[in-house]
Amino acid sequence: MEYDQYAALYPDGPDEGAFDRLRWEARQIMDRATTGLDGVRKLAVAPPTEEHDAQAVERCEAALVRLLWQMEQADGCASRPDGTVTGKVVTAITAGSESVSFAAPTAASAEDGEERCRKLAERYLSGVADANGVNLLYMGLYPR
Repeated sequence: MEYDQYAALYPDGPDEGAFDRLRWEARQIMDRATTGLDGVRKLAVAPPTEEHDAQAVERCEAALVRLLWQMEQADGCASRPDGTVTGKVVTAITAGSESVSFAAPTAASAEDGEERCRKLAERYLSGVADANGVNLLYMGLYPR
C-alpha cells in the first residue's frame, strides 16, 4: 500500500515520512502473524492473488499503521518529518542546569500494544489464503 492509498482511507493519519516508518513495522507484525513453525513467510513466498484476499492484506497493513500511529500519539512520541517530536508529556522540570524529563511508555503499555496489533492482524487475516491456498494464519508446516 502506498501513502496516497492510505491517506484516502485514513486522512487524519501520519505524514508520509511517519507512514513509511510505520508501514515497515506493520509489515513486520504481519510477517510474524503469518510465518509458520517452519519459518516460511507466507506473504513473501506466495502473496495472495485472489482480489478479496489481497485487499484484506492491504487493509490489514493500513489498519496496523493507523493503530501504531494512534499508540504513538497516546504515548506522546509522534515524530515530524524534520525529526522533531511532538506531544511528549513533561513529568519534571529542573531550573538549575535546565533539565526536562519526559514520560516514557511503560513495559505494560508496550505489551498491550503488541497484543492489540496481534489481535488486529488476526481479525483482518482470518480466513485469508495465500496464492497457494494456504491460510495465512496457519502455523503448521507449509505444504510443499
